[in-house]
Amino acid sequence: MNPCRLSVRLPLSLALSTTLLLLSACAARRVQGGAAAVVPPPVVVAGTIREALPNDYLRVSFLPVGVPVISLSRPGALRAFVTATSLYSPPLKLADLPAYSGLVNNDDNVLVAMRCRPEHPETVDALLATWPNVFLAIQRDVPLDPSACTSTPTDPATQAACYARGFSDLPATSVPTSLANSFNYAGVIFDAKHAALAKWLKDNYGIFPAFSGIGYSVKDSYNLDTQPMTAQQILVKSISSEYILKNVPLAAAGCRCISVPPYPGRSSGRLDPDFIARAGGDGVCVQVQRLAVASR
Repeated sequence: MNPCRLSVRLPLSLALSTTLLLLSACAARRVQGGAAAVVPPPVVVAGTIREALPNDYLRVSFLPVGVPVISLSRPGALRAFVTATSLYSPPLKLADLPAYSGLVNNDDNVLVAMRCRPEHPETVDALLATWPNVFLAIQRDVPLDPSACTSTPTDPATQAACYARGFSDLPATSVPTSLANSFNYAGVIFDAKHAALAKWLKDNYGIFPAFSGIGYSVKDSYNLDTQPMTAQQILVKSISSEYILKNVPLAAAGCRCISVPPYPGRSSGRLDPDFIARAGGDGVCVQVQRLAVASR
C-alpha cells in the first residue's frame, strides 16, 4: 500500500492531521531524491537574453556537400548571425526551427548546427542585432582614419563605416519617433542609390532586406522578395531574438558543431542543443549520421 494515499475512513480532524503528516513525509522524500530545477517564467528568459547577453548561442545553416566549416560564418565575412539557445529548449523539429530565424529547411543540403558558449565573451563581441548595434559593430570592425569621412569615399567598407559613424541615436519621448529615426536611416541603405553599400552589408554581415533591426528575426521572411509582408505581419512574426557575433574560428567562439548529411525523415528529427553539445566536435564540425535527442 502506498503510504502517500489515504484509503481508510477516519474522523475528520484525525484524517486532516494524518494527511498533513503524510504529505510532509512524501514531500521530504521527493526533496531527498533530488530537488527539481526551478525554471524561470518565459517572460524572464526572454527579457534576460535581450537585456544581458546569453553567452550561449545557436546557429543553423544548410550547406552543399563538401563545404568546410571552420568559423562561425563563411571565410571573409565580418559577422555571423546566431540566436539564443534557451529559446529552443525543449527542441523543435528541424522542419520547424529554421523559419524562426528567417531561414528554410533544405532537405538536400548538409545541416550544420553549432552551439557556442565562448569562454572569453569579448572574443565574439556579441551584440543584439538592432540597427543601432549594427552601426556600432561596423565602426568597431572597420577602423577609420580621423579624416576618412571628410571627402566622399569610394571604397564600400569605408562608405559603410562613415555611414555608420553618421548615425545618432538620441533619446525621445515617443517610441514611434525614436524607432523611425533608426528605420529611416537604415532604409536609405536599401534604396537604388546605395546598392554597393547594401551588397557590402550582405557580404560581410549577412544582412538582407529581411533584417528587421529590432533584435528579432522575422519568421517566414526567407522569401520576402517574392512574398512581401505588411508591417503588421512583420511585427507579429518578430519572435526569436538574434545576435551578431564576430566571425571567429569555432574554437575561439567555444563552439560544438555537428554536420548531418541528408537522410529520409531528417526534417522530422528534433534539433536538440544538448545533443549538439555532446555529439559535436570541440572547435570543429564532426559528422553525425542522424539527429537525436540527448538523454536528460
